[in-house]
Amino acid sequence: MFAMAEEAINRAKGYEVLAEVFLKEPSPELIKGIQMWTEVAAAAELNPLKDILKNVHTYDPKLENLTQEYYDLFFVPVSGRFIPPFESTIRGAKREKGKKIKYGAHWGTQAYRLADLYEKLGFNPGALAIFAPLKETKIPDHLGLELLFMAYLCRLEDRRTKAGQDITTVRQLQKTMINDHLLGWLPQFTAELVKLEVSGFYSYFAQLALELCREESIAFEENKSYIETLERSGVRG
Repeated sequence: MFAMAEEAINRAKGYEVLAEVFLKEPSPELIKGIQMWTEVAAAAELNPLKDILKNVHTYDPKLENLTQEYYDLFFVPVSGRFIPPFESTIRGAKREKGKKIKYGAHWGTQAYRLADLYEKLGFNPGALAIFAPLKETKIPDHLGLELLFMAYLCRLEDRRTKAGQDITTVRQLQKTMINDHLLGWLPQFTAELVKLEVSGFYSYFAQLALELCREESIAFEENKSYIETLERSGVRG
């Protein structure tokens, strides 16, 4: 989808599109932005998204169903389709065959690590224009925030590159976010979301985010000399 070889600014834009889907309520502006993205991007895997958007325009033009689905999936525990989009809760879930999943508590180890990392790098979720109830929770390991932090790191890389500065540390931080955070829970979250969703809208973007993270992880591993340099920096999240 977005190769490591691409400019950091393009990678940032990709992460920002994915993050916005989970950080904001459905709106005409959001849908229009996604529509424009599908028209500009050349990635073949975006083709199914065009069908999803077509169905939304045809059968849910006021976005009432999609908005209700956003609430039911991510904000209403009693909806019967609830799945918390937080790393700590998914990692800490208890899953027994034939029984309802018992999700873990908020503010697990991963959340505290990210809160500390955000503060050190100057990434302030409290200043973002996102869904108000989500903003009020102040929980740092939300899927949208992790994706947006990746975009933040890519933009930081872009600025440092243009200034002729070393980007080893910021690339190591990207690698840490992908391997130690996103890929540690996004596969499970996506698998469970697919079973719960009706429209296919959010599960599509979760799968797209998962594919992107896997591609990025592979790209880090394939560039051996680059990886060796990163590992010597010893930066962890």
